[in-house]
Amino acid sequence: MPALTSAETSELVTLSRDIHAHPELAYQERHAAGSIAVLLERHGHTVERGIGELETALRARVGPKGGPAVALLAEYDALPDVGHGCGHNLIAISNVGAFLVAAAQASRLEVGVELIGTPAEESGGGKIDLLRKGVFDKIVAVLSSHPASGEWAVSGTGLGAVGKRVTFTGVASHAGAAPEKGRNALNAVIRLFVGVDGWRQQLEGDARVHGVITDGGKAMNVVPARAEAIFGLRAKERATLDGMVERFGEIAQGAALLTGTSVEVSEYLPYYAPVKANMPLGDVISEELGRLGMSPVRGVLVAASTDLGNVSQRIPTDWVRFPVSEALIAGHSDAMREASVTELANRNALIAAEALGAAAVRVATDKALRERIAK
Repeated sequence: MPALTSAETSELVTLSRDIHAHPELAYQERHAAGSIAVLLERHGHTVERGIGELETALRARVGPKGGPAVALLAEYDALPDVGHGCGHNLIAISNVGAFLVAAAQASRLEVGVELIGTPAEESGGGKIDLLRKGVFDKIVAVLSSHPASGEWAVSGTGLGAVGKRVTFTGVASHAGAAPEKGRNALNAVIRLFVGVDGWRQQLEGDARVHGVITDGGKAMNVVPARAEAIFGLRAKERATLDGMVERFGEIAQGAALLTGTSVEVSEYLPYYAPVKANMPLGDVISEELGRLGMSPVRGVLVAASTDLGNVSQRIPTDWVRFPVSEALIAGHSDAMREASVTELANRNALIAAEALGAAAVRVATDKALRERIAK
């Protein structure tokens, strides 16, 4: 199986550093998507931009035109304040690199191999948008990647998640002269947090609830008539998450009753389904990593969430998690941001690229393997 050339690895590392230096939030990743497209076009590939009616989504394809394909999914959005504290610059280059590996075998492919650039993983769910628009309708298998710390892993599962916006409405009044005439919406938010803290004692060990106050009033001498918080709810099983959503709504209603306010609970982040790993597909990735000297663990539960889960519930999906640090560090942190631009991070991203590219070619050239994956 051909490896990346030295020129390609140099280009990919430059791309990684460039995306890392220009963090962009969900649906605004114009610099990153443009840089990826330019690299692919420089290698002679046609890039469709704005697929699925998303400005910063893109697609390139090698192999037979039209029809089924194996998809490699690139991400490139960043986090507010933290920047690339989730290392999406590395997800970008590992999947772009995998596509270049597969492109070198284009004449052998029985089905296509596509690179699909998927925006807004951190907030908004770009892959969910693309699913709804039919971008994945002809995809037979999905491969992707994610940086981590500590060890290599394949076939990891992840928590499902949904984001809720809770808005309390009360009555404004002078906080000093007539507090009794007000109905304090901030008090309702505080009681919601207290209720959630008590509820955590009854949650399963791998369930999560976490939130921040986004509006607590504007002046200390005015009883806040409006207050708002956003929460994330996570669980390993969809049924558990559905039950958590119902219970969370009841706690919000209780906070409103306690404070004489009204409450509205709405969705601010779409339903990220739990990740479902496809073991036969994971076997192929593991074998290719083994060929490159890596020994990945299998089936680790990742206590985070991704819109890759929604794809995995519909299409056979597996992914490789590669280390950017030998020491364990938290994701979505300054430490992860700094680790995601190191020589170790880029080297391991390129190893992941070669393994994913080789795996994509094997799937695209082996009908029996595709049938096993589909089952």
